[in-house]
Amino acid sequence: MDHGTVTEVTFGGTAWRIDQGGASAVVASRGATLISWDPGVGESIIDGYESPEELAQGNGSRSRILAPYPGRVNRGTFTWNGRKITLPVASDGHARHGFVSSLDFVRVSTGSTLQLRGEHEANEEWPWSFAVDVVYALGEGDGRTSHLSIDISLTNLSAEAAPAGLGWHPLVRFPGGGKITDLGLTIPARKKVSTSQDLIPLPGESAYAGILAPVAMDRIGRQSLDIAYMGLVPNDEGVVRTTLKNPLSGRTISLVQEPAAAPVVVVWTADGLDRGAREAVALEPYSHVPDAVNRADASASIGLAPGATRSMTATLVYA
Repeated sequence: MDHGTVTEVTFGGTAWRIDQGGASAVVASRGATLISWDPGVGESIIDGYESPEELAQGNGSRSRILAPYPGRVNRGTFTWNGRKITLPVASDGHARHGFVSSLDFVRVSTGSTLQLRGEHEANEEWPWSFAVDVVYALGEGDGRTSHLSIDISLTNLSAEAAPAGLGWHPLVRFPGGGKITDLGLTIPARKKVSTSQDLIPLPGESAYAGILAPVAMDRIGRQSLDIAYMGLVPNDEGVVRTTLKNPLSGRTISLVQEPAAAPVVVVWTADGLDRGAREAVALEPYSHVPDAVNRADASASIGLAPGATRSMTATLVYA
């Protein structure tokens, strides 16, 4: 299938525009960050960065790729094979969302999909080298739907096993803007992750609270959500679909993920943003629970052998 054409543009530094039919997307080289996606409605339904300066600041993690760890790391510290690792922390005192957003990615193909690669060389803060490959593609469904897919792969270039988690942080909104108050939300999950006040998962099994699947909200209302969900329930096609619905237009925006590669979905109602607070919702697929490097139930699975690759694919669907 033809996934469209790719043209080099600028967004401060290098960026690329993908066109497919009446849909288009712009991706910046900095962090391989999705800046916008117009699924053919005349405006972006991604609440992305509006300027290179915003992108450099990184506030809100708008469509940021999360690696080599998604979510928070408690106090920015963990121990790996007897070595204590200390990471830069955010204003809440915890490390957050990895650091590949600071890497400059290069295009590694000339085809109709946008294929990018960024590399990290081992340093004092993260003493393992790795490469991140990102592929963006646009697609159309049955004429009533539009798709944007992302494939993220991390390859361990070090001589020892290293922690390697993946995630993505797209902020989505419906055409015309406005607050999220009246939107409906459905999350096919059997568990939610219970956390401390600063969003670090509770110790051990106390972190995992059973809930009735699916989580179905006819109206988000004033609820403030920043919750990781697990125990994801696949549909008949074997994928997990988290869906926002606009009751006025009947339109939906869905995040589709494969539970084997991304068994966690985080939903955030964009509270506290400097610009556009509660005007978009983040639907975030994760390969691991936040703070996995400090958890006995996750630290083994987050390890990646030398030369091995971890991948996840996610698709946004506008219907």
